[in-house]
Amino acid sequence: MAAATRPLTLGEILDRTVQLYRRNFLLLLAIAAPAAALIVLISGVVVIFFSSQISSLAQASQSGTPAAAPDPQAALLIGLVAILFFLIGLPLILGVFSMALAALNYAAAQISRGQTTTMRASYGYAFRHFWRHVGVLFLQFLFAALVPYFVLTAIVIVGAIVAALATKSGAGTLVGQLLAIGMVLLVIAMGVICVLIWLRLSLAYPVCIAEEQKAWPSLKRSNVLTKGTRGRVFVMFLLVMVLSIAATLLLAIPMDIVIGLFTRKSIVGQAPPAQFLIPMEVASLAAGFLVRAFVMPIYSTALMLFYFDQRTRLEGYDIEQLMAQAGWSDLEPAPQNFAGPAPGQGELATTAIDPASPAPANPAPANPNPEGASA
Repeated sequence: MAAATRPLTLGEILDRTVQLYRRNFLLLLAIAAPAAALIVLISGVVVIFFSSQISSLAQASQSGTPAAAPDPQAALLIGLVAILFFLIGLPLILGVFSMALAALNYAAAQISRGQTTTMRASYGYAFRHFWRHVGVLFLQFLFAALVPYFVLTAIVIVGAIVAALATKSGAGTLVGQLLAIGMVLLVIAMGVICVLIWLRLSLAYPVCIAEEQKAWPSLKRSNVLTKGTRGRVFVMFLLVMVLSIAATLLLAIPMDIVIGLFTRKSIVGQAPPAQFLIPMEVASLAAGFLVRAFVMPIYSTALMLFYFDQRTRLEGYDIEQLMAQAGWSDLEPAPQNFAGPAPGQGELATTAIDPASPAPANPAPANPNPEGASA
């Protein structure tokens, strides 16, 4: 299925996404599954470790021994695992996720243009430009999450200092109430800002893949291309999020029911028992793997179609597609069989001259002897 040669509505983009996903389901699933498995494996090891530590601490607290201070070795081990996760685990997740997004966007670009690709070709392209793709994901996360988070943290610290000073001066109650309301409004405002920044940068991956752009130019180009479509991208993001939540619930609830039947424990209205924590985490991680493997291709394919649609709306990409289909896509340099205007002429030549038969230097007039024509 070739790329569309006219602007599409949101419903048409979503319908086209579903069509491409169904026709290339095995390819897209094969691309997404390894990355989803590695992400779940990395995060799952850490989650299960912390769950086991919480289970042991809960058993120790339920015993009759004094539980005033935790085991220093256990606390040291928990801290060490947390540091290793932030130093090694998160960069690995970032790299794996960026490669999966790059491979999925490459496959989506190929199939939306009516071309074919493979899992090997998609990941081959992703690994050839590894740092570029990691840079795109890192910059998106930096501007849409980290920077607003640090700004919010700094404002909260300043607010806490102001509240402490106001308390010493005797006006603590009124200032505290105003600060509490301000903090709530600030959190809402920062959430809106994060969403708006992400919408501006949402087409950075399609730009990076389809146009072979580096990380920073991809973000700048995405900011230009998203004009007029940010609301549609937001609606698409909401639909994908709802789909992910629904799929997670559909997968996790049956697993939890099965685990509850085997353990003969009820988890409704009470904290789960210690021996129940790890099976619950395993079930949750398995559901997360399936959701990532099935939903990531939908997200990448829809964003790629939004990218092509915005190029059609803003840059006449549909005209380029029609010219490419007609064989006129290579406009520069001019074809050899085209004779341009001679120097000094104001009109464009409209005839094609065969280079194999050059024109004569002194062409003869059409009728050299007009007087003899009547003889």
